[in-house]
Amino acid sequence: MKSLRSLIGSTTRAKILLYMSVYKETYPRELTINLKLPLFGVQTQLKNLLRGGVVKVKKDANRQMFSFNPDYELKKELLALLKKSLQCLPERDRALYLKPKMTPRASRK
Repeated sequence: MKSLRSLIGSTTRAKILLYMSVYKETYPRELTINLKLPLFGVQTQLKNLLRGGVVKVKKDANRQMFSFNPDYELKKELLALLKKSLQCLPERDRALYLKPKMTPRASRK
């Protein structure tokens, strides 16, 4: 994680990108629960990634679903780097990213 963090610049951003490389699409609350990160930090990093064009957002009812931007020029290289980084993680850290995916709670309003 240290090498990826030094390259990307933020531990939170590195964790979000690793998680997204495994699950392809996510929403902020899922990231906070699964990665045990503060919501404000997750929202800030997603906003930075959105501004940089790395991710795109899709509105789904009241939820913002984030995924990699298919038009991002370095998407293929970034995903290859993230895959390699995930393989280099210790087994207990890798298990954090390989949990079963949460399904969004249904809104009953």
